[in-house]
Amino acid sequence: MVLISFASLFLLVVVFRDINAQQPVYCRTPTNERGQCVLLSECSFVQRILNQAVLFKDDLKYVQASQCGGHNGSIRVCCANPAVVSSSVGQPVKTKTGKLLPAAPACGVQYSDRIVGGERTGITDFPWTARIQHYDERHSDYAFHCGGSLINRRYVLTAAHCISGIPASWTISAVRLGEWDVFTDPECKNGDDDCYDPVQDIKVEKAIVHEKFINTRLQVHNDIALLRMVREARLSQTVAPICLPLDERFAKRRYEGLRMLVAGWGQTELEGSSRYKLVVGVNGVSEQHCRRQYLTANINDKQICAGEEAGKDSCKGDSGGPLMDVVVVGSEVVHYIAGVVSFGKQCGMKGVPGVYTKVNRFSDWILKNLEP
Repeated sequence: MVLISFASLFLLVVVFRDINAQQPVYCRTPTNERGQCVLLSECSFVQRILNQAVLFKDDLKYVQASQCGGHNGSIRVCCANPAVVSSSVGQPVKTKTGKLLPAAPACGVQYSDRIVGGERTGITDFPWTARIQHYDERHSDYAFHCGGSLINRRYVLTAAHCISGIPASWTISAVRLGEWDVFTDPECKNGDDDCYDPVQDIKVEKAIVHEKFINTRLQVHNDIALLRMVREARLSQTVAPICLPLDERFAKRRYEGLRMLVAGWGQTELEGSSRYKLVVGVNGVSEQHCRRQYLTANINDKQICAGEEAGKDSCKGDSGGPLMDVVVVGSEVVHYIAGVVSFGKQCGMKGVPGVYTKVNRFSDWILKNLEP
């Protein structure tokens, strides 16, 4: 069965003609129902399909067959029961430091060069994913042991345990941005004449760990940290920030049952990694269910639990990497960082979810610690 990342779907859209937005245009849906050709944001049924985050082949065919044209570059679909879907997420954060963080569509948008099949991403998929380099003084060795997410040109969001939960001989050295294949740099599609920008290795100026971070054998809490780089990242097709769920409307966002994505190179603090950037889809589970799986961990509402399917877990991503919530804002597909990979039991164990730090519960902390 083929799994396809719907963020790449929009590259397949062909705008057939402009449609007068003032007059209804009638059409037939792929199931031969009478419908209207409306903006994607006005068709709740198609949006529900897209909000699965990972599409099956039949889903992709249905959405492609639904396309009925475009207006001013926006996507239109044939919808049997059109109704305007209010989407207020993604608006700029109104705080005194809000200007330090981008708002959609200046963040969270990827322009993929191909459809994602299976678990390997495209070169330009999830351009906010970062690799964090540690220096091991004992062995005079540099290695990448954690992941993170670029949130603006100067800061990467990661897990606190990637900074203060590491061996005593390790220190944080640098952040790598723009990586896809760890064995090649730069990444090229069709020979040496069609290449993306080289990776950016930027030294870390300051590491900020949450002051109430707890990391014991039984429980982990407030597992969140910021890395300030010594210079700004250069944004490109392979380097771009993800959006943060700082809008107050995200405070009530329910992640239970929601399909989300985890991306990274399959590495944890002590395990190996994939050559290529990977992505895996995981479903959010209830806090109550998660507590039953982690009886002594004191799971609370500052954490998200997701992924119970055998063989699919955040060990397919990175410690400190992003758990992504994919939201349709107008006609744009926008990625928000819902969680930070924190901990779990045996990787990919059926019925046992992974645990993530819930980012929207740390909005004030993030904003407080950002500097120009």
